[in-house]
Amino acid sequence: MTAKELDRYLADEAEAFPGKCAYVVADSPDGPPLHARLGDVPVPSASTIKTPILATALELVRRGELGLDQTLEVPEAAILPDTRVFDRGVRYYTVEELLYWMIAVSDNTATNVLLDVIGPDTVTAYCASLGLENTLCRRKMLDFAAAQAGLDNVTTARDQRRLYWLLQEERILTPALCRAALDILSRQRSMDCVLRYVPDRVVFAHKTGGLDGVCHDCGLFLAPMGPLYVGIFTWDGPSPDGDPAQRQKKFIGRLGKAIFDTYKSL
Repeated sequence: MTAKELDRYLADEAEAFPGKCAYVVADSPDGPPLHARLGDVPVPSASTIKTPILATALELVRRGELGLDQTLEVPEAAILPDTRVFDRGVRYYTVEELLYWMIAVSDNTATNVLLDVIGPDTVTAYCASLGLENTLCRRKMLDFAAAQAGLDNVTTARDQRRLYWLLQEERILTPALCRAALDILSRQRSMDCVLRYVPDRVVFAHKTGGLDGVCHDCGLFLAPMGPLYVGIFTWDGPSPDGDPAQRQKKFIGRLGKAIFDTYKSL
């Protein structure tokens, strides 16, 4: 379909979605996006907050306050029931490995160990310094008591767009650290949202996120076309966390497939 037809398709699909949907598609860091809906609306971030955490950790590396080869303890008391990594008795990991597990398999234990060192307030402050005005890190992962008290993590499709493009254009950190961040994001193992129905060989540096009624996927297509930012955020939707029907993931997949097919041929 043409870009104009895609614009109509995305709007119609979002309107029909039984929940709330925001999206931004953009081929530049600033200025008018190619397609957008509710891009400035703060949404529960779920695990998409982990990309700002990644960037903040690498900023501390740049400052010399943290080292990629620095070893951190993962005490038994910190290991969450949903881990797929820290269940084999190993208690010490490098910062670089923790960052990888936080992104690639969205491991919440790795995230919380890093947040114990970095601090949620540091993440929020760094986001503010980058112009990510509506991205707030206010609690650790699976801290449902804090969430119920109103201390939820939030972000926007626009803020995520800016962060990914800052990394792509190497306007933050150092060139090597920007490349390291995009490399980790490109090794993301969750492929069941934007890439769900895409059969092509792609490089998509991205992060997914999900909670009850919340499902997101956002990042940069780097190949075969691109760079192209695609961020699709859904909340107040029909799928509880872990829903085997994966209704919100399938919705994001349909939009992702339409976006991919349109721009890979333009």
